[in-house]
Amino acid sequence: MRLILASGLSAERWGRVGRHLVFVYGTLRRGGLRAMPDVFPGAEFVGRAGVGGRLYDLGAHPALLLGGTDSTVAGEVYEVDEATLVEMDGIEAADDYRRREVEVSLDAGRRACWVYVPEQSAEFYARRKLIASGDWIEYAGVRPRGGPPDAD
Repeated sequence: MRLILASGLSAERWGRVGRHLVFVYGTLRRGGLRAMPDVFPGAEFVGRAGVGGRLYDLGAHPALLLGGTDSTVAGEVYEVDEATLVEMDGIEAADDYRRREVEVSLDAGRRACWVYVPEQSAEFYARRKLIASGDWIEYAGVRPRGGPPDAD
């Protein structure tokens, strides 16, 4: 498995050297199975946020397909240190997710953040169930447990 890192996201953009902003949209959100405060206690919650894209059900966790302005995916932004970011890289790489730079909307305006997205083809998403609300936490609370992640 490999991890591809985007370049150009600098901590100096928000004035905290050695710190990184990360947008999470699935199980790492508060209320998720692996909430950031539980898995990474040093992560500092910045705020709720959204990003243009579509969210798909992969079963145990969602996948984000970035792009488009017609739908928004709900998430949260956390500030993490370099060691936490490297640890997150390792966890996400196990599922072939890669770290990319994205601009998200926060209450305080738009901010550049890291986000982890699957490295998959368009066909991959076509076989998955779209989460129309764009909100994994809301969706996971009502979706059938043990059901197949693929759309019928």
